[in-house]
Amino acid sequence: MALRFAPVAPANGCLSLLDLRQLQNLLSKQEGVEFLTSLLSPAEAALWTNFTYPKRRLEWLGGRLAAKHSLGRLLGREPAPLYRDYSLLPDEHGRPSLEPLPGINATPHVSISHSRDYAAALTTATGRCGLDIQQKNARLSTVQERFASAEELALLAALPDPLTRLCLLWTAKEAVKKCCLSDQPTFFGSIKLVALSPVPTDGAWTALVQVQGDASAEIEVCVAEFEEYCIACVAEERHA
Repeated sequence: MALRFAPVAPANGCLSLLDLRQLQNLLSKQEGVEFLTSLLSPAEAALWTNFTYPKRRLEWLGGRLAAKHSLGRLLGREPAPLYRDYSLLPDEHGRPSLEPLPGINATPHVSISHSRDYAAALTTATGRCGLDIQQKNARLSTVQERFASAEELALLAALPDPLTRLCLLWTAKEAVKKCCLSDQPTFFGSIKLVALSPVPTDGAWTALVQVQGDASAEIEVCVAEFEEYCIACVAEERHA
């Protein structure tokens, strides 16, 4: 799945997806739990053990494993660093933060997201990144006034499915929020879609958005549709 969505990731990054249904099957067996927890650092394992809600435990673990897979591909080292030899822990804003790695001059940046059956992670060699994956469901319609303006929906009118329009807009804005506004309380109201264009990859688009207060800067977000999901990626390098 990482190779399938490689065109969606920025040039300086790697995107990995993990099927949470397969992970759940492993967690149902004791030997599976032992194997999976052996992939975590001691600090990560301690944090994971403290989660009591099964859905939270599954999604958190899936996100970390996807991130470690993405990071291994990004570094491209032989042998790749062992999963348990480094930690991805939340910073003061809740973003996954990677501890410095020996032999790596610049610490990569990580963004993690999950929705229903999938966990996803984006890693970039330089500059912050943002990632969001979202299932297309009716809940988006009930809250669309919170994140979708009539002007933005008009830009998406060429897409035949209303839920696809809403899901694409949601994921694009959420990815920008994670990349550029993670330390601010503001949310979708300050992020505006200004253009959308298809790309050669089937079911993928480039969205241009602006952040309130910086109208001169257009942020490029790559969004793709697969199964019943949309996934969006953004990196600082694309709009530096």
